[in-house]
Amino acid sequence: MIRPLIVNLLSTVQLSRLTHAFAAVANLWFIILWSRRVGLEHPMAVSIAESPLWIALGLASILGVGLSTYGGALNDVFDVNRDTTFAPNRPIPSGRITAQSAAIIGFASLLSALLVAAILDQTVLLATLFCAAAILFYNAAAKHIPGVGIFTLGAVYASEMLILNFGLRFVWPIMLVVLHAMVVQAAVHRLEQKRPRFTALTLLGVVAGYAAICVFLLWQPGDKGWLWEPEFPWYGLAWPLAAAVLFLISSIHKVRFASSPAFAAEKLQRYGSLWIGMYGICWLLGAGLYGEALILAALVALAIIWMMVVRDLGAWIEQPIGYRW
Repeated sequence: MIRPLIVNLLSTVQLSRLTHAFAAVANLWFIILWSRRVGLEHPMAVSIAESPLWIALGLASILGVGLSTYGGALNDVFDVNRDTTFAPNRPIPSGRITAQSAAIIGFASLLSALLVAAILDQTVLLATLFCAAAILFYNAAAKHIPGVGIFTLGAVYASEMLILNFGLRFVWPIMLVVLHAMVVQAAVHRLEQKRPRFTALTLLGVVAGYAAICVFLLWQPGDKGWLWEPEFPWYGLAWPLAAAVLFLISSIHKVRFASSPAFAAEKLQRYGSLWIGMYGICWLLGAGLYGEALILAALVALAIIWMMVVRDLGAWIEQPIGYRW
């Protein structure tokens, strides 16, 4: 009786790609923790600032998990034919979840995110709709064109982090997350040897796309003066830079000793999502917000523990080694 329940639970987790959901929640938590302490740079954040912290973080969690699960369900529904050939152990091709059930899960997740956004603010709702549209465009078309897909993925991360505070002045943490996500996705594309291949022209398009995102991020605060937050000391950059270097070193190690390029891509994508929360912790530490950093660290620790539990349960029901959390 327990085994079918665990199989269904893991199938739903596999569909939703819960590690990506943790990354989305970590990004939103960072924006909340930062805005409440450093200052409200835009009226959009007032609805978050006036609520108790645990309520604000809870609503952000629903918003992040909803958007992430929506994206994961879209991915599996659109890729069902490809997965039938190349990934038959995915939930839909294996028969553990039907395409109709996946669509319902995705639609319900999107509705939950939109409901939370509507409760918070009308502008938050519009920003959430834009992010959901970008996720739809990425899964339906953009991901099949490397340059466009990687740029769209970066736009998804940027819009997701701006949902709760559109007009955020200190956008450098967002720029780092976007760069991280785009580089990881480019590496995964190369490791999986997807078609069309990653060319020099594709690289140029990705660089141009990242530059365009950065220009938008620097422009969107409007006339708010200097874009570097005075309360963040320059030496605080050592924390996020150290995190980026550590991820680069560990990623090279994981790819080099992986059993196959496909398995290396799986690990890189999974740990790349988990690492996004580390950047938020480092920015908070650099600003001297140690209590806020501890809160975000607890979320990252929970994500790591959850990944380990799911991995062990996956082995228990004899999931293949390429299982994606």
